[in-house]
Amino acid sequence: MNLLKDDFVSTNHGKVSLKTILTTDKDYQLQYYFDEIQLAMLQLLSSLATAVLQPDTKQLQHYLINGITCEEYDRKLSEMHSEWFEGDCFMRSSPPVNAKNPSAPITKMLSGIECGTSPNAIGLFSEVKDAETICPDCSHVLNYNLHMNIKGECFGPTGATGIRGGGAISTLIAGDGLKQTVFSNIVATDLFDKYAELDSEADNKPMWISPLLGGLYQAQKIGLIRGLFALAYHINFIVEDKICHCDVCGCESEQSVTTFMREKYKGSYGSTKAGRDAGAGWWPHPYTPRSVREDGVYAVCARDQNWQSWQELTSYIVGKETDKAMFEPAYIVRQYQEISGQSRTSLLVGGNIADQGSILGRVYDLYSMPSSLSNHLSRITQVVDAGLSQKDKLSQALNKMFGIGYDKNFVAGIKDQAMHRFVSNTQQIIQNILLDVDRKEAGELRRSAIEELDAEAKLIYSSIQRKYQHDLPLFKALVKGEYLLNKN
Repeated sequence: MNLLKDDFVSTNHGKVSLKTILTTDKDYQLQYYFDEIQLAMLQLLSSLATAVLQPDTKQLQHYLINGITCEEYDRKLSEMHSEWFEGDCFMRSSPPVNAKNPSAPITKMLSGIECGTSPNAIGLFSEVKDAETICPDCSHVLNYNLHMNIKGECFGPTGATGIRGGGAISTLIAGDGLKQTVFSNIVATDLFDKYAELDSEADNKPMWISPLLGGLYQAQKIGLIRGLFALAYHINFIVEDKICHCDVCGCESEQSVTTFMREKYKGSYGSTKAGRDAGAGWWPHPYTPRSVREDGVYAVCARDQNWQSWQELTSYIVGKETDKAMFEPAYIVRQYQEISGQSRTSLLVGGNIADQGSILGRVYDLYSMPSSLSNHLSRITQVVDAGLSQKDKLSQALNKMFGIGYDKNFVAGIKDQAMHRFVSNTQQIIQNILLDVDRKEAGELRRSAIEELDAEAKLIYSSIQRKYQHDLPLFKALVKGEYLLNKN
């Protein structure tokens, strides 16, 4: 099976190939039981399409408008090393001779299932039987997901940090359908070369063809194709000739996979502390927004279980400077802003909310806004800033509860629930307001945002007051806090 030629992608019309998705107009939709695998497959397909087409800016613009024919795809395929993407070698490499090479259940490759051994390990669901057996086709997307999206600690004590860093947020352009989404996230080689500033002799061969050497992986020496499929583990899958019903895609298969072998690489990327300290540099992954600090470059990650993506939206599409860091959008967002001729664009923000060995939540949000974002940056910023300002006012009002002498954990629990409710509800409010960002003036948008967010904050606050109206000390504190909430 070859990932550039054969059917391995599970859709609403059965298994199809990357070629079929790109060269036909059928409305294919990905069909996987887990949203993290849906997101990983979008990343994988876009990376594979980049490897096949390797377009410059003009070629990519042509594909975005006209698509690609079967003949054009086959010609591109004949010009590159398609054998690198055979299923039995893709993103796999042989471990050192003296490696322990332990086996693990396939369940460990799904970060939503808790099967770790650390005391604080938790998952979004805990039934291991939900993903015990997969088909060989799904092993490729699970492998890619492990290397690119899963935080090392969530994989267990033997977890490794990949080229993107642990628990990185992904931003992708969401097109009208799967075909347009993949085209929209293909990387233009000439623009990326200018952006990444890699060495002229950077190695562009995949790491399973040209293995990593040495204890430090210098970012400037990693070419685009090599980086898109960068390895953190030696991995192999044990394929059995046993019929199964795949727990990831739902399809029946004549072969099954229940275990895999893994051994982490000994060296360090610039995404780790060891790599940063040694000067490896951070490789600019196209789908990863980043923060630049005094001590190095970091992937932008979700912070805690109360976090929602709207709070960092400005940094995903515009960039943002704070006292501690400069936040920069992912390359793919900048590229799309520069070359797209579309009137509107949709931004998909996804990833795990991870805390050490735990998966506390999942991010999978879609924003629709004008493609010509440069004309509307101040409007978007003002909407997000209005949300952050209202969040701060609600937090200050609730802080009045801490001065009455009650147990701090009890009071903190009340506040945390209220803040989580506000931040979560604000996600939909801001997504709806941004739909009008090209039709309303900045002042009008900001007034709409303030009005809706203020109403939401007051609704949450009044519900807490009603709940504790018979607890006089607590109720009096909440009345004092109400003044701060109503203050302009």
